[in-house]
This record gives sequence, C-alpha cells and structure tokens, in this order.
Amino acid sequence: MPPLPPKFVDVNRARSTQGYVSVIGVVVDSLAKIKTGGSSFVATFTIKDSDFEAPAWTGLKIKYFNDNEDLIPDLRLGDVILLRNIRIRLHHGVLLGVASQWDAVPWAIFRQSVESRPSVSLICSPKSAEPTPHEQAYAKSLLNPLVQASSEKQPHQETPDKQPTVTPDVSRKEASNVKKRDSFTLIKDLSVGAYVDLVAEVVKTFREPDKFILYVTDYTTNKALFEYAKPDEEEEEEEEGRPGDEYGYRPRPKRRWKGPFGRMTLQVTLFPPHSYFAEENVKEQDYVYLRKVHIKEPRTGSGVIDGRIHGDRLFPDKIYVSVIEENDDNPRVKELKRRKLEYWKRNRLNKAQDQDSKNAKKRKKEQQQQQQQKKQPVREEGQTEITTTINAKKYEPNKNIQAWNPSIPTRSVTDILTNETHNNSLPGGIQYRLPFQNLCYRATVRVVDFFPPKLEDFAVPYNPEYAVLSDCDSDGLGDSDDDDESVVNGNASQRRRRSRRSWEWRFCLLVEDAKPAPPGQPRDRMKLFVSGNDAVHLLKIDAVDLRRYPDKLAELREKLFILWGDLEERKNASPDGRIDLNATPSSKPFTCCVKEYGVRCGCDVSRDERDEDAMTDDEDGGHKSGCLGWERRFALHGTTIM
Repeated sequence: MPPLPPKFVDVNRARSTQGYVSVIGVVVDSLAKIKTGGSSFVATFTIKDSDFEAPAWTGLKIKYFNDNEDLIPDLRLGDVILLRNIRIRLHHGVLLGVASQWDAVPWAIFRQSVESRPSVSLICSPKSAEPTPHEQAYAKSLLNPLVQASSEKQPHQETPDKQPTVTPDVSRKEASNVKKRDSFTLIKDLSVGAYVDLVAEVVKTFREPDKFILYVTDYTTNKALFEYAKPDEEEEEEEEGRPGDEYGYRPRPKRRWKGPFGRMTLQVTLFPPHSYFAEENVKEQDYVYLRKVHIKEPRTGSGVIDGRIHGDRLFPDKIYVSVIEENDDNPRVKELKRRKLEYWKRNRLNKAQDQDSKNAKKRKKEQQQQQQQKKQPVREEGQTEITTTINAKKYEPNKNIQAWNPSIPTRSVTDILTNETHNNSLPGGIQYRLPFQNLCYRATVRVVDFFPPKLEDFAVPYNPEYAVLSDCDSDGLGDSDDDDESVVNGNASQRRRRSRRSWEWRFCLLVEDAKPAPPGQPRDRMKLFVSGNDAVHLLKIDAVDLRRYPDKLAELREKLFILWGDLEERKNASPDGRIDLNATPSSKPFTCCVKEYGVRCGCDVSRDERDEDAMTDDEDGGHKSGCLGWERRFALHGTTIM
C-alpha cells in the first residue's frame, strides 16, 4: 500500500485532533442529502482507512453543508473520497469533520466501476484540480481489492453484469477467508489477561498525570470487580446535613457513589494518546466503545481486576476510544440501554419498599430536634441576637460551571497575583522577580466587568493562513486582505484566501475573589483573557459573525448570563457604559482554571495611544521596573458552562 500523500493525515489521527486536515478514506456509512432548516443542504457520511471490521461509529463522521446541492458530494458505500482542508471540530462531545457554506473544501470521489471492464472513475468537485498521481495511487489502494483481483485473474468466469458490488467490509473478510474472532465481551465474562472490546456507559472520570481513568459499566455483574455498597439512610442524611462549612475549616465529604451498586463497574486506565482524546471528549453518562482493553489484576493482590488501554506500538496515532451517539441503533448499544433501564427499575422498586421505614426514622429524628429546640434558653425582652454566620449560599460556586482538576484546591486572586515563587535571588544578594511563569491555578471568582463592551465584538475574523505568524510578522497582513481584493478583484488567489477566513472568540473578563476583602483593604482584581479553543470549551459554541447570526448572539447572551448574571444589563443601563466596581456584585461566583503566561512587553506604545476602555492597567503604558521585556497575563481555560 502506498504511503500517505504529503499534507494528508490518516483517519484515526484526524478524528483525535481539532483543526484543519486533509484526509482520504472509504465511505462506510452514508445518508442521503437533505435540506436543513435553513437555506443549506447537508450530506452526512463516515469514512475509514483501516480496521473495516469495527463498527462504523469508529470512523470519522463528516457533515458537508452548502446552499448549492450540486457542490455536495454524491456518495455511495465503498467509494473513496479525498477531502482537502476540512475542519475537525467538537460537536456534542464528538469530533466531527464539518464543511460549512463558507469553507473551501475541495473533494474527489474514486468509484469502482463494474461495467464491461472493471475500472476506477474519478469525480471531482467543480472548479477543483485533479488529485496528484501520488494521491490517486493511495486512494485506489483503498478501493475494493477483491473486485480488482478477480477481474485480473479470471475475467472470463463471471458475467460482468452479474458481478456484485461489495463494500470494503465484506470484501476484506472474504479475501482473507478467515473469520476474525469477535473481541466484544460483556463485563460479566471478563478474565485476567484477555484483550477485549467493550460497549459501556461512563459512570465516573478521573484525571491523573499522563493518564485518564474511566469507570464504566454495562450493567452486568462480575465477582472479580470492586463492590460499591449502597449507602444506608444514616449515611445519606449525614452527607446531606454536613456539606462542609462556609469558611473552609472542615473538608467537604467525598462525593457519594450514585450507582450502579454491587460489582458492575470496571476501572479502565487510559494512556496516551487515548487519554488525551478521552480527557477532551468523554464525560460522565456518555456511552463509549473501548477497543483492545487489557484486563489485568493489580499487583496489590486484592483480587480486583481492572482494564488498561496502552498506545499501539505499530500504529501510535490510533485511538481506541469512541463516543457513541445517543441515537445509535447498534444492537449492542440497545441491549446496554435495556439492561440499564431494567436495573434502575429494580433499584427504584427496592427503594420504594424501604421508604416506609425510612420515613419513620425521619419523623423520629424531627421529633428529637423539636424537643431539643424547646430546651434552648428563651431570649429575654430587649436582648439582641448576635449573628455569627453568613449566608453560605451567597458564596457557593455556581454548579452550572465546571472546571478541570476538582481535587486541586483553589487559590485567591491575591495569592495568584503575588505568587512568591516568582521571587528569585542571585549570588551577591541580587533580588529580582520573574515577570511570569507558565503555571496553572484554580480559583473561585466572580465577573465584575468585561471587554469589548458589546457582545457582538466577542468574535473576531482571522485568516488561518497568517495565524502561524507572530504578531510582528503578520502586522499589516491580516488587515490588507479586503483592500487587496478590491484592487485585484479577479485574482483567484485572493478569493481563496478570503474563503479561508474564519472566526474566533476573543474577549476579556475582569474578575475578583468570590468572598469580599477584609474591611479597609482593596479588592484585588485580575484580567482573564478568553480566546480560541479555551473559549469554545467554555461556551460550547463555535465562533461566527455575531452581527450576521442573531440566533448565535442570543445563544451567547444566555450562556454568559449563567456566567455573570445581569452584568450586561447593568453595563448597558449605565450612561457611559462603565460599571461601578465598588458596588456589591450580584453575579454568582464560579470555580475556574487559570493559566499564567507571558507576552512580549509593548513598551514602545505610549499611554496616549492605548485604548482607555480596554481594561488595561495604568502601568502597562511604559517600561515597568523588572519587566525584562515580558508582560504577565492570565487566561481562562479548562472551564465549561454546562
């Protein structure tokens, strides 16, 4: 088989990374073109370039949109399609290839013909160049080898019009004449040392350095698994009644296991590159397809088995973790959902039978509390009551916003800004402070201001062709595209450059600590820049021209309302568009991940040239003492609005 052509990646690598890629693959699943709710048509298909025996969902799903139906590829099962510069993006937790109306994604279809003489026909998208000889050779190598072999060796033994057209799934199985062993296994049938494939639901996830751990179940029981006991009534009430304290003196209890109970859950440890993919794309309650899970018994000798997925030495870019879509009608997925439904039905029935006894215990406990309250001393007339507690809910983080690494404690804004690890000393007593370090923190903050002042400006256009250049290298390039096009209107290169223009999120949040500063002390605040993939992860919305798509603007406004409450309304109501930063904030605090980094110091920019509304510090206008040519910045990352 010829090697991959230059600038192309294999399908497994494409479906594990985000960005623009060029791929060649066999169509293993395809839906007819349909009209969307808007003005576009869409074709949905799945491609693979290896492992054709595995289910179709292990391939790369692609959605191709266009207002002109003739510009969308018309595909059949078994076709080989070449796609250039298609964008891989995250959609509902699954990486998809998406060609939008404004993307220039040329395609070429290689189709096996079984007319009077077997041959390969080539169909290219309008106004696109033919594939190179290297690209054609690789694409043809993915076509049905059985039809080619039979036509070359024994063309006279079979009438051409009766020769069947078969897909790569069938042809490769027949050509081998060996039926591969099905590695799919239920959890109840696991045994130490086996390599198995699993279809399961993710119950819990856990991050470790260079590892990602999944706790999965298919609702079958194996005696060699760890037993998760169902909590009794007293434990449940204790957890509900003692969630920690508002000042952080008592640690909060560990999150209670919510089921399934018993020996139904397998711990699967993922190593790179599978861990990287799962950390970005797999979440609790997802259904997943896990391949080549090695069942092992820990060295502790506990007798409890677990699973591990290591990297493939022969195919280091292969990913053996797939997220199954909710509407997948695979029989194994249906059986899993049926077992889940039956399990929770039984669990609810048992819970209802125990409810009477639990209610009796609860009533008895309430009576004891009432009797205890009667014994408390009565406050005399004129005696004032001293309030010793603060409403804990006021400072409770927003549960609709989640951040990575919940096991890492949070730090205050003051601690982050004055991080003592930046202080350094040299021999001779020379003291200096590092301008920045590449560090990550967790903090509980609330938003008190944002920039730009209009939500329509939160997304900005950029040209991917110049995105790899530094700010200095690209000065004048990004802003000159439109001018160049107006001068050279017929230049095809300029038109292609314009078609590659994309949009990205770019905005800034001004945040402060969730809890107020002690009396007489100022509140420390910090600017958090939000852009690129970090912003997409936060909002779960791809950046578009917000002035052109009011529905996306409305969706963004709803998302940000969860983040900052009525901050936008109060800012718009202000005559000069400014927020009183000393006023008591009304937004709910949230926990987020913050990364510290550095950028080249803009010391050549005078104070007068800076934007007064850009939430910049006064001292940023000139050289700061000890800046060493770098400016310290902070960015939001690893945080999601649910």
